[in-house]
Amino acid sequence: MTPAGRVAVAQVRTNRTGYVVAVLVNAAGLVVLHVWPGWQEFPVLTADTRSVLGVVDAALVVGIVVNVVLLLRSPGWPTAAGSLLTTLVGLVATVRVWQVFPFDVSDTWETVLRVVLVVGVVGACLGLLALLRMRQVTGGRGGG
Repeated sequence: MTPAGRVAVAQVRTNRTGYVVAVLVNAAGLVVLHVWPGWQEFPVLTADTRSVLGVVDAALVVGIVVNVVLLLRSPGWPTAAGSLLTTLVGLVATVRVWQVFPFDVSDTWETVLRVVLVVGVVGACLGLLALLRMRQVTGGRGGG
């Protein structure tokens, strides 16, 4: 096998490992929120958490589905479409958590958490712009 071929095989393995880790982390998030110990067991979460669970669950499930698809067929259009979808759903979830802010924390920690949420929103918006620009440059071929 040529050096370029070995690099390509290593990249595919690395990507697949990342997809598996992403599926496991998102699945663990669902388990922690709903099964054990359950969101109610976290003293910093208020009853308002119920109003963000749907969109947070959606973000986790979309992450699982996209990464399973990428395990089966990557790279190419699924990668670009998956990135767009997970970023959009994550952005919606982050904005909803900002709006509801279902945390019972001190003023200092509220500021820290809100800054983290803002960084997430800005990062998602920049990611969406980059994805749209990539689509424009590649002529909608997904860049891969």
